[in-house]
Amino acid sequence: MKKEDPSKSPLKGKTFLPPFKGGLGWVLFSLFHLFTFLTFSSCSHQQEAVQSSTDSTGRDTTVLRIAVMPAMSCLPAYYAERSGLSDSLGLAIELLRYQAQMDIDTAITGGHVDIAFTDLIRVERLSKRVPLSAFASCDEPLSLISLKTKRVKQINQMKEQMIAISRLSATDYWCDRALDSAHTSYDDIYRPQINDVRLRAEMLRQGLIDAAIMGEPFATWMSMMGHKRLFQTRGKQPRLYAWAACGSATSLQQKAFRNLLDSAIVRLSDESQATILRDILKQEYQLPPALVDSLELPPPTKVSDIRPSDITAAKDWLKERNYD
Repeated sequence: MKKEDPSKSPLKGKTFLPPFKGGLGWVLFSLFHLFTFLTFSSCSHQQEAVQSSTDSTGRDTTVLRIAVMPAMSCLPAYYAERSGLSDSLGLAIELLRYQAQMDIDTAITGGHVDIAFTDLIRVERLSKRVPLSAFASCDEPLSLISLKTKRVKQINQMKEQMIAISRLSATDYWCDRALDSAHTSYDDIYRPQINDVRLRAEMLRQGLIDAAIMGEPFATWMSMMGHKRLFQTRGKQPRLYAWAACGSATSLQQKAFRNLLDSAIVRLSDESQATILRDILKQEYQLPPALVDSLELPPPTKVSDIRPSDITAAKDWLKERNYD
């Protein structure tokens, strides 16, 4: 095999070594490469920090997981997702849909949500097990609706009848308050626990229960069908319903979510959004289409700060009922 002449090598006169193999030149060269390595390494780590948006389970932490249910206070959240408002405001959300507060409780304790619609009674109990704190108060009216075939015009005529509620919740609290207002004993009423709000309305519609504590829009639906509204919480205190943050939701995310709700409420008052609103009531709340076209509901109100007096009311009620 013919040897190549080193003098004719294509690399002759070219080198990847510094011009000096010792002394100051070598030191400077080494420092230069060390600085270059550290710079690129630092940039690489910063880029990874920006691009990395998943937790140990692989979940995208830039998306705010919101637990909602068919309640008036959740209507702005449904609207924000469906209309694209959340995207336009730069807040990525994922709605986790439930039909009952008990199911939301399970999602909270399981760490599946960042923010949840709930009430202060449930927050008081759940916060002893998991990081949970209410950060926005909701004006969520409830009504006691009695079956239209019953000869009942007042609450004190409901002895030994059934009032469907969700145990240890705002519905349970206001059932007590309704009975107190009519000087009716707690023990005189049967309280079957029907957690699913849609099912509660359907059971009343079919005459399977005598009465129910229910929120909007189901209370108005039942009233339009001829069932009797014996009691309502509108204008009464305390405000028990709230948005609560789990340990995964930062204060900035809570503030951003409140701003999102407020923006959605403003837009919902615009008649041009009526089509989207009707679609939400049909699909998310599962109301009959014919009803939705004639349904008149008071607009949702903006959220407010949690009042200490409301928290105290929830705690006192739990103590009175030995639920603490």
